[in-house]
Amino acid sequence: MNKKLIRNIALAVAILVVGLTVKNKLSGMATKVEIKEDKTAPIVNVFSASPDTVGLSLELYGKINAVNRVDLLAEVSGSFIGGDRDFLEGTAFKKGEVMIQLDNAEAKANAMSLKGNFINSILGILPDIKMDYAEDYARFEAYYNGLSLSSTLPALPEADGTLEKFLIARGIQSAYYQVKSAEERLAKFSIRAPFDGIVAVANVKRGNLVSPGRALGTFIGTGTFEIKSAVTLAYADELSVGQKVQFTSPDVAGNWTGTIDRISPVVDAASQSINVIANVRGKDLREGMYLTGAIEGVQVFDALSLPAYMVFDNEYVYTVENDSILQKTKIHVVEWLDDQIIITGIAPGTTMVDAPTLKAAAGTIVNATEIKR
Repeated sequence: MNKKLIRNIALAVAILVVGLTVKNKLSGMATKVEIKEDKTAPIVNVFSASPDTVGLSLELYGKINAVNRVDLLAEVSGSFIGGDRDFLEGTAFKKGEVMIQLDNAEAKANAMSLKGNFINSILGILPDIKMDYAEDYARFEAYYNGLSLSSTLPALPEADGTLEKFLIARGIQSAYYQVKSAEERLAKFSIRAPFDGIVAVANVKRGNLVSPGRALGTFIGTGTFEIKSAVTLAYADELSVGQKVQFTSPDVAGNWTGTIDRISPVVDAASQSINVIANVRGKDLREGMYLTGAIEGVQVFDALSLPAYMVFDNEYVYTVENDSILQKTKIHVVEWLDDQIIITGIAPGTTMVDAPTLKAAAGTIVNATEIKR
């Protein structure tokens, strides 16, 4: 009897041990299944898209160049004998001042000789005009009295009909244009500043022999500068001539207000952008400086401003469909900012994934947790 009792107790203990063992194994299997399910259904933060009108500060960037700029070329030959001041890089000249004076002794003598002959010719025809064209005599006499070797030859008095033919026959018209041609050539020996500015490049020094066509230097104005920058074609309708631009420099303290002067009608095929040229003035501005400009008031309709990490491959974002299926949705990037991206192409109410390091393929089942933005 005691042996039977002991056997029954041993059997019960064995059954209990087997039951506990099976329970533990089943519990372990359940945990692994749950972990596996968690791994195949990652948790992602989502929000509902609400496209709206987004204000954008459109940026321009580029190098400034003087609006008034001229390359100086010699049209005649002669020795460089000076000017109103030394022709050196950085030298300033006022409008009309002589920057480069070439030796003009021969050209000046020729002009004087031709002018003297012309004055004598006018004196020689005065008696004939007094006799045959009495009504025009006073005008020609006054013209003769106003002539001088030291002054520029004035225009001939008006003449038509037989008087004009008389002047041509006596060689007056021919002599007049010979003098004007000599005066024009003489003026080319003196190169004057066409505007207030400074010498940017000086290629000649005093005493150099200059030949026609030689590059003498570059003269630039210091008042107004222009900057050219490319702007995305999408903003073309937002831009207009006269629009204000606020400029700053990464190297010089201060800010300057400019205006859009020209907008190119030609679209660059590769970048799909257009060139915008803006003018800017400022005493601290110098040729070759780089400026950054901002055009305020540009609006993008039906757009979203998103963190840069939400956009990948420059054209996709993650969205969630049917509450749990991850999808790649194509969008249009309007503008890249420092850490934000302006995009369009998202319908209102679209469930968008806000995950900086999401590593999952389209079609993956996810657990979506809605957040507020």
